[in-house]
Amino acid sequence: MAKSDRKDAKPERRLLPLLLDLNSKLTVIFGGGSVGERKARLFSGYTQVKVVSLDFTRGLEEMRNDLELIHADLFHGFEKYLQDAFMVVPATNDSKLNQAIEIEASKRGILVNRVDGVADVVVPSLIRKDPITIAISTESPALSKYIRLQLERELTGNYQAMAKLLSDIRPELKRSISLQKERARIIWEILEDEVVWSLLDISYEKAYMRARSHVCLDERDSLDAGDPPQGLDRRN
Repeated sequence: MAKSDRKDAKPERRLLPLLLDLNSKLTVIFGGGSVGERKARLFSGYTQVKVVSLDFTRGLEEMRNDLELIHADLFHGFEKYLQDAFMVVPATNDSKLNQAIEIEASKRGILVNRVDGVADVVVPSLIRKDPITIAISTESPALSKYIRLQLERELTGNYQAMAKLLSDIRPELKRSISLQKERARIIWEILEDEVVWSLLDISYEKAYMRARSHVCLDERDSLDAGDPPQGLDRRN
């Protein structure tokens, strides 16, 4: 490739995966069609949402309690609806209007989520099994979906129970162990303990006591020797 070609080439976007608390933020969706409805259903669970359009789908009309619908002709001006927005989604059926909204939002430092390409915000394929969240993003939406389906088969209830166990044991671990490095070692020790994983299939309380023994080593001998199941494989 010639030097001049490299100089003219657009810089590749490098997107950083983040989990954001958008509860107090405003997302404005321009367009009340099926795409706008899909975006509204996604974002309304995490952020304040306004949808601005001349018309709205029945689905959006039914969501009035969860978001704000603003009836407006965007061709007569959309700028005022950008006020206080943290993120905008240009989702009208007019590509030039969408582009104009994106340009104006970018000038104001507002994040943009495009419906037909990559902008400031890209919505990944999500796996949610509280308290576990996994986000998957590839250049191919089909591949992202395929990976998500594969991972969902692997994520059994064991992982959710382990997440709860680690969250429950963390306060005691902080009280007992002052060094962060040592706490990290113990957490990893719990994760690698096959008996803890096996007990999660049977009794959360017994699994917790087994995990707790890694924090308080003198309690290991107090565990009932008959509790840890023999010959049980860890369920993946």
